[in-house]
Amino acid sequence: MLLLPLYFKNYKYEEEQKMSRKKKKKSGNSGIDGAILKYIEAKRKSGMNPGAVLSHFSKKYSPEKIEHAISRLQKRGLIDFSSTGKISKKKFLSKPNEVLQGKLDLAKSGIGYVIIDDFEADVKIQRKHTMNAMSNDVVEVAITKYDKKKPEGKIIRIINHSQGEFICKFQKTDGFGFAVPNNERIPFDIFIPESFTMNCETGDMVVVHIVNWHDTAGKNPVGKIMEKLNNLSANELEMRTILMQQGFNIVFPSDVLAETDKINEKISKHEHSERLDYREELTFTIDPVDAKDFDDALSIKPLKNGNFEIGVHIADVAHYVRPGSALDREAQFRSTSVYLPDRVCPMLPEKLSNVVCSLRPGEDKCAFSVLFEINEKYEIIEYSFAKTVINSDKRFAYHEVQEILNNQEGEFFGELEFLNNIAYTLREKRTKNGSINFDTGDEVRFKLDEDAVPTEVFVKERTDANLLVEDFMLLANTTVAKFLSKAEKGRGKQPGVYRVHDKPDLSKLLILSNVAKRFGYNIAFKDAEQARDALNNLMGIIVQKPELSVLGRLAVRSMAKAVYTTKNIGHYGLAYGHYTHFTSPIRRYPDVLVHRLLLQTLLKDRPRYTSEELEDLSKQSSLMERQSQKAEREAIKYKQVEYLSTRIGEVYEGIISGVIARGFFVELVENKCEGMVAVVNMQEDFVYDEMNMKLTGLSTKIVYQIGESIQVRVAKTSLKDKQIDLELAR
Repeated sequence: MLLLPLYFKNYKYEEEQKMSRKKKKKSGNSGIDGAILKYIEAKRKSGMNPGAVLSHFSKKYSPEKIEHAISRLQKRGLIDFSSTGKISKKKFLSKPNEVLQGKLDLAKSGIGYVIIDDFEADVKIQRKHTMNAMSNDVVEVAITKYDKKKPEGKIIRIINHSQGEFICKFQKTDGFGFAVPNNERIPFDIFIPESFTMNCETGDMVVVHIVNWHDTAGKNPVGKIMEKLNNLSANELEMRTILMQQGFNIVFPSDVLAETDKINEKISKHEHSERLDYREELTFTIDPVDAKDFDDALSIKPLKNGNFEIGVHIADVAHYVRPGSALDREAQFRSTSVYLPDRVCPMLPEKLSNVVCSLRPGEDKCAFSVLFEINEKYEIIEYSFAKTVINSDKRFAYHEVQEILNNQEGEFFGELEFLNNIAYTLREKRTKNGSINFDTGDEVRFKLDEDAVPTEVFVKERTDANLLVEDFMLLANTTVAKFLSKAEKGRGKQPGVYRVHDKPDLSKLLILSNVAKRFGYNIAFKDAEQARDALNNLMGIIVQKPELSVLGRLAVRSMAKAVYTTKNIGHYGLAYGHYTHFTSPIRRYPDVLVHRLLLQTLLKDRPRYTSEELEDLSKQSSLMERQSQKAEREAIKYKQVEYLSTRIGEVYEGIISGVIARGFFVELVENKCEGMVAVVNMQEDFVYDEMNMKLTGLSTKIVYQIGESIQVRVAKTSLKDKQIDLELAR
């Protein structure tokens, strides 16, 4: 048996103590501001760590003065903080013909905007200058019209295409054909040579793979028809289109499937002998009722000293997905599974995600485990890591565990209650340390009929059973992160991959503060540490109130985005100094990486990855995570529109969830669907106040502002545009 690491005796599992924040003194010294700005620009144009700035100026200025100067420079818009915590000088457009790199956002009109990191304005691209680029393409743009606030340019090169396959309608011509993408925002038709037409006829719906982009103005890309889709429903076409638009492959390449077919489902005798045997220990999984890929399991056993050992067992995906393999390359590209209302677009082929790696009950499975010794006071004494073989005794659904906990009886009640008590202790400790509870209660789910048409919309309930699993996964993740971080400090050691969350921009919290006042909550934000406490207090007060959805959503939007990186700056939202993702390798590629890094560290092997390689893989994972979130939002919106399409004329109670110059958005309380009441359909003209997010009628002085309750009627829906039009009910 191979028990990988030594035990860490008497390891005190406590979160890092908060450093006392010294009171900052106001300083009118502008000299330090200029010196810091000059130093940042001269030394590291790509960004530098705040610690380096503090160290450089520590002989001349106190830490308080340096921090205050950095804060002033940020407020003046002269410096930026990246997602990894680095400081860089704010860049400004300086001259025409300057060539820059960014990501294109294309509107329905064909006009685009290139979003460039560290620039204060997006670069407008007229339709004739887009060079057939699509939304999310990474492009080079040359500035043609310099304006500090409204620059314009033209795309001169497409660096990376965001999408390689398209659902199209085929048009046959003599000897060849054209495929017209099923998306108005795609600015080109695709040329199909006769040898690539698959004998399709005009009007056929097809999947087209691009074989030659011809990235020059006036030339169509060349494509190859991969599949006919004539018999697919409108829903099937839409779900596939959504996935493709966000850059996800919906079919696994043949070499990936060939590798998967060769994988043996049974664990060899040799592999058994190399692992700690946990098959006789009480083990179970707790997942959604419709889950098929079981990443994690929990085990519990009493120890001779009166304590208990709790095992967090994670599917050993890295054992099957080897670096450099076709499976690994495809998993790197996808980086994540995508969960739509009626399907999953998996990161790994079904044989791996649902069978070989999935911790199904009654089957021997390979796992990578974190084992915790816990006493009767629910205190963690020590931990270890081990490669294991487990055999789950029971596959629980969340509602089954909750019913057992509520009734105080049922299968494995004693064990579940003990685990739940530990989870409560972990949660209380995390909250005490400043972890923010962002449970907004608005995770929408659908009940679908056999044709995937929604018959019911409901909000996913988070119970103690959900939180029990979540708390143990957080415990495992932060334990692994601390271990990797500590090992990383040794000379020549392997860098780690972390899940980091930066501090919020306090100016974004101002909107939340203003809206909260309309509900009677006086909340102010002074600094990042105080903001954590203030947000937790607010979320605790509104947890059972109707305004939770609106205020909770605003709170989430005011936060920085969590990302993957090799630079560990901690996780602001969870109040962790060290955090990573280890517990979901079936559906997240960073977790596979972390498994490899942890094993390599425990075995004291030579580094497999360079920092640059890991950072590139982290960026790809962060990108595809954002794309998956977009796909999920688009699919949910489509289903919401489909649901309300059969309810035209019905009246609902709603809350104004957003206000723009053209009207205001209303979230329906009953089903969380969101639609828009357009100003053009109202009886008077309105003045828009962007700062306070409200519209005021010119004649009646009636005010519509975010957070207000209102009755609306479903006026019209458009599945094509994923749009719900509402009107005032009275």
